[in-house]
Amino acid sequence: MHSQAINQEEDNNPSFDPSLWNSHYIYGFINGNPMQKISDKEAVSEIIRNTVGNQGFIAIDSIFHPYYLVNQNGATAWDRAWFSIFLKEKKVITEVANNETAIVVESDNLGLKQFRVWPNDSLDPNKYQQYQKFVPFILPYLTYSKNEETPPHWTKMIEAEIQLQGHAETYIENFNSVFSQFVSGHIMTLGFGQFDRENPDDLLERFTDFYENNIANR
Repeated sequence: MHSQAINQEEDNNPSFDPSLWNSHYIYGFINGNPMQKISDKEAVSEIIRNTVGNQGFIAIDSIFHPYYLVNQNGATAWDRAWFSIFLKEKKVITEVANNETAIVVESDNLGLKQFRVWPNDSLDPNKYQQYQKFVPFILPYLTYSKNEETPPHWTKMIEAEIQLQGHAETYIENFNSVFSQFVSGHIMTLGFGQFDRENPDDLLERFTDFYENNIANR
């Protein structure tokens, strides 16, 4: 009976539904290795906190090249991070969903160490040599969808800074300065996005569009 009650409680807990968690990312270029572990978990928390504001989140202690984000079975970095917590300590999932805590997952055990070029190969450095110098990177994190602000925290920060000084360089440069302390290679943070598994090309196009519009003809 006790076991049935626990199972019913889990079934009725919406935070245990992975579809109610959104797969976010910070993205940019690095002139170095795009697969680097960030040794200081508090630094990872600071980076994500500056993006999401005062809400819970699940982060990963590594930057990734986009082609590392999906393993051979089709599971994403976000999937693996969420289930790694769910399978070990479910109460943490609820605490994050309730904005009571945030957690940084170690990337070592997520099974995402294989570079896999997607059907859209527009970022393949062997085919497009510019992406050997301007190497795309992603820092993934998750938030509980019922806590999502409209607009998101980072949007409000950028809009406020644009109103104050006409640009958002200070806000973006803060990400660069924190990243640069913990990864090797010059970092250029470009922005923020949400991964859509039904349209993964959107993520790749953020890099190609920026390169074509801002770098290619310089």
